Amino acid sequence: MPHRQKPLLSFPPRGGPDCMRQYQRLLRPYRVEAKLLQFPVPPYPVINAPCYDIGAGGLCVESPRALDIGELMQIRVHVPKLNKYSPSFFKAYENDAEQYVQCIGKVAWVRPSGGKYLVGLNFTDIDPDQRKALKALVQKAMQIQS
Repeated sequence: MPHRQKPLLSFPPRGGPDCMRQYQRLLRPYRVEAKLLQFPVPPYPVINAPCYDIGAGGLCVESPRALDIGELMQIRVHVPKLNKYSPSFFKAYENDAEQYVQCIGKVAWVRPSGGKYLVGLNFTDIDPDQRKALKALVQKAMQIQS
């Protein structure tokens, strides 16, 4: 593995005055496909892994390799029943099996974890209705958990 020039960052703090998160996160292992958004297309495969947590502002996913802070990723997350929380009149997908959040994310932090890496991705380009649906989904799940 080539030498990493950018330092690995730890998890952002959860809660407290230094918390950088704008949105709550839900611990759910939704299926994620992510690949670097660059040309030429990178030689290594797409990251296919469950996410660690997700919210309207981003997610955490496990990666087999370290990524550079600031890299852009094309992200697709399978979120069943997401349309139930969508504010839009027309639903893009009516079938629960085919509901995805598709967006662009930016690598915010990276942390080694058991031979792999946890990668925090901030959503930088996401459909506003999908962001609202994710926010509503997380809020509903948090109400049920408490």
